[in-house]
Amino acid sequence: MRWILSSLYAIGWCAFGVSSIAIPNINALAEGINIEKRQLTSVPENSYPVKSAFVGTAGNWAKFFFSTDNGKLYMGTWTNTAPSLAYGYEELLPAGSVKANTPIASTMWDLNVSVGSGLGWTNADKRARVYYLDSNDIIQELIYGGGTAGWSAGTIGALNIATSGTNGMSAISFKLNSAESVSVYYAESSGAVKETTWTASGTPQWTTVTVASSASAAYALSPITFVNTNTWSAAAPSIRGFYGRANTIRDVAWDTTWSTGNVAQSFIDSTGSTNGGYSFSASAWKVDAGTPIVHLFWCGDGAAAGTLGTVYRAPYNITAKTLGALTAISFTQAPHSFIVTGAGTNVVTPPNGNHLFAWGNSTGTPAFWHYRLNGDSAQLALH
Repeated sequence: MRWILSSLYAIGWCAFGVSSIAIPNINALAEGINIEKRQLTSVPENSYPVKSAFVGTAGNWAKFFFSTDNGKLYMGTWTNTAPSLAYGYEELLPAGSVKANTPIASTMWDLNVSVGSGLGWTNADKRARVYYLDSNDIIQELIYGGGTAGWSAGTIGALNIATSGTNGMSAISFKLNSAESVSVYYAESSGAVKETTWTASGTPQWTTVTVASSASAAYALSPITFVNTNTWSAAAPSIRGFYGRANTIRDVAWDTTWSTGNVAQSFIDSTGSTNGGYSFSASAWKVDAGTPIVHLFWCGDGAAAGTLGTVYRAPYNITAKTLGALTAISFTQAPHSFIVTGAGTNVVTPPNGNHLFAWGNSTGTPAFWHYRLNGDSAQLALH
């Protein structure tokens, strides 16, 4: 099936009032100081592409994350509210916190709920993690506790993990021995893809292993994307991961040990970009019940100046570890050189509930686009 997003329409913006909320600042936590942040209807700073997102409650809302050129971290919120689709922006970290235009990863789950992540964002049992790089390329962490707990600093920074700021980063969540767990994937400067995992069992701690010893070092600006293909309530995760090497997408798999998959998907019409390079992302549907459906998306700038970049989609067989036939998603607004996808957890049939965030530049002015793959779209008014 070929998806063509041709029937695009203007989407109204909901006028959120600017309100003050107290969110802990990472650099000030040790001093017990709360820095006041604001919820906004636009972003006052120059921003880089959306680099991470997740979708909740049957795909009816999404959270997406991006940084600014002065080192702030923002969370955007989209809600499916008739008659217009509403967006709002929340500054999570102040200037100087995040190294500009570097990877961001995020994941979300529900505590004490077997189906995974069907609760609303403000529910007391909602959990989320966001990972970003500081000015020294060290991975840092924000933890969302749900309800009135809000955001706080995590513990991964104490590991002093230095990662490649020109490659991707990914995060997944799962249950392991009945305990909530998070794994973060990143590339070292040597090119090795590493996994570091936190488990809330016994004394919570991080452990690190090598996933692929030679991956992205010679392939700057390569994304890294991982998905848990088991349901949240499973005894252990079943993980599939994708990374770039030698102008191709490669895959790895973990059931009880790490093994190499069979994917060697060449990029079709891409030339790469300083704002995303060869861009790809994996998405999963039906992760709350039954066998998940995993699809891989990839794209680039287009083969020559003035041509439109194309996003390609192919199903991934989680057992055979192979890609099925690809289809193309055509865009008319701009070449797209950076994408990130997020999938609704209670949605049965793709593409419903799947969201794609794309960066493009057709007029000399970079623009963010948010697509729902059932046909709706909106240009995000980020400065």
